[in-house]
Amino acid sequence: MLQNENKVDIAKSWIIDVAHTNINFSVSHMVISEVTGTFKEFEGTVIASKDDFSDAQIDVSIKTKSINTENNDRDNHLHSADFFDSENHPVLTFKSTSVEIMTSGKLAVTGELTMRGITKRVVLDTKFKGQAVNPWGQLVAAFKGTATINRKEWGLSWNAALEAGGFLVGETIELTLNVELNEAK
Repeated sequence: MLQNENKVDIAKSWIIDVAHTNINFSVSHMVISEVTGTFKEFEGTVIASKDDFSDAQIDVSIKTKSINTENNDRDNHLHSADFFDSENHPVLTFKSTSVEIMTSGKLAVTGELTMRGITKRVVLDTKFKGQAVNPWGQLVAAFKGTATINRKEWGLSWNAALEAGGFLVGETIELTLNVELNEAK
């Protein structure tokens, strides 16, 4: 792809650095509190020819059994058919469909999020934090993405009514992704 008469953009491949990336979520609990958690096992790639990542092709997979809320009973319930149904749906995926530059360093990353066999469009409000060379000479890029989704749209609909009103688990999930990419060699 020609960017101008003298420069040809060359696509770079990037790999998610799992040691320096985290995929976190929070959800309302009993209307008055929040439960947070993270996914511990994931992998992903990004291909982009532009330095601002506006043409990025993103492909991420996350193991549903890797969910960790620091409570084994709750994590086991999340693995069950009431939520992720990890036995039948061991992986959730995100594949980008577009990246739009918003304002300085901000990107709207649109993609298809698949959970429990259901695919829905999600937009990640993403901050491109920059690029640097690590002490081992490898080029690194960093991002922080956030989104709010309704878990029921993906069939995660289990809940329990509270005597005082409301429900045990909130419908909306707040996602926060702190991503570090290493340029593939």
